[in-house]
Amino acid sequence: MFMAVLLAGAAGAFSWLVLFPPAAAVPAAGRIASQGLTAHASAGPRGQGNGDRIGSGGSAASASAGLRGNGQGSSYAPPHVPSRASFPAPPGGSFPAPSPGTPVTFPPDPFPTGSGLPPSAPAAPPSGSGAPPAGGLGLGFYDGRSSPAGIEAAASWLGSAASVRYAQDFIDATDWSHISSPWQLPNWAGSPFTMVWGVPMVPCGAPSTQCPVNAADYGLVAGGGADGYYQALARHLVAAGFGSSYIRLGWEFNAGWMGWGICNSGGSGLAGWAGDFVPAFRNIVTSMRSVPGADFKFIWNPIDSSNASCPGASLEDFYPGDGYVDMVALDAYDGIGAATATDADRWADLLNGVNAGGWTAVAPAPVGGQALGGYGQSCLAAFGREHGKQAGLPEWGLESSGTDGGGGDDAYFVTQMAGWIKANATGPVIVWNYGGGTLTLDIPNYTNGDTPDATAAFKAAFGTGM
Repeated sequence: MFMAVLLAGAAGAFSWLVLFPPAAAVPAAGRIASQGLTAHASAGPRGQGNGDRIGSGGSAASASAGLRGNGQGSSYAPPHVPSRASFPAPPGGSFPAPSPGTPVTFPPDPFPTGSGLPPSAPAAPPSGSGAPPAGGLGLGFYDGRSSPAGIEAAASWLGSAASVRYAQDFIDATDWSHISSPWQLPNWAGSPFTMVWGVPMVPCGAPSTQCPVNAADYGLVAGGGADGYYQALARHLVAAGFGSSYIRLGWEFNAGWMGWGICNSGGSGLAGWAGDFVPAFRNIVTSMRSVPGADFKFIWNPIDSSNASCPGASLEDFYPGDGYVDMVALDAYDGIGAATATDADRWADLLNGVNAGGWTAVAPAPVGGQALGGYGQSCLAAFGREHGKQAGLPEWGLESSGTDGGGGDDAYFVTQMAGWIKANATGPVIVWNYGGGTLTLDIPNYTNGDTPDATAAFKAAFGTGM
């Protein structure tokens, strides 16, 4: 998801309000199904309501409720949430648990929050060189379990602990208290993986981030009134040893199923609150960077516009600025809402950010002189290079053949994606290995999605490490 908003976090690709035929299911972007994970809403086999996806007809379908689980656009909600009271207190005692709508106050910050100004030098973002991280590219997994055990099994299956560098989890979006004090931090204590956290921009009244936009809360964040909540979140993350995590803010903002989406519910154009996205993003980044010990990397993460889009949503206009972004990304799944004639055609549409037949709601501005059809993976790579940012895919995976025109057990997709990742990804690339309309890999003692061909292609591509 790149180009200002079109590269949504280089690996976690773009997320737009999607327009798609009534029969199509929402993009695989939020893939945690009803099993307790938050995901993006989409209709269809995933158990989600029809999201706003782009379909061959270009018609808008209202996003229906329903969770895919987490993933492209959703936050994770565990079946059993442990009592926060049982968590060990961070050094220095417990942090205040703010109540919704009441900003928390802390000692003076090194720089003013809510000012719209980038932090001063000490809190500035890492120099986004766009170079691959030391030791190679960064493969990671999301499995909806909120613990490292299964991902460690995947690393062992691939041949070595070094094969997998990242793990992803989503922070509960129920209310400000859950957002500012994540219940699952103890679950990841001692994990060998660098964490990628999906951080909600607003509360949703439930763990999932797929909810109608609450304009009042959105305005609160954009105006700096929620800065204290994000400072509290940063303090908890630092105290728990996660001060160098990647933070996904406002993922899939260009889709209609997220609580911070910029498109209206019918997918016919921008919502009245679209102007809150950039100031809200900036305020959250500034607030979290102000906490001593913070060294977070912030991801700007739309969903591939082959999956979602709305007229008027030029993602470049929703890019927070280089001073607030460390990685550009897109979420990309092997299904674009409408069936294609071949696997190669579907892959080409993902690269170009267009739906079957070449349709897209908005074409991006040229990047580096390169004309692009839509906000797809080609755009992401170009945008990341132009801005000197890491590029990655916070969510990518297989799509059931019965969902969103998906490719099913698609070895072609895995092989092509592996080649693209090795050539272009300089940040985390997170495999969505959960299910709920998407398909998991066949990994012994871990997951079984009945995907022998895709699994063999995956191990051949990544089995020796990245």
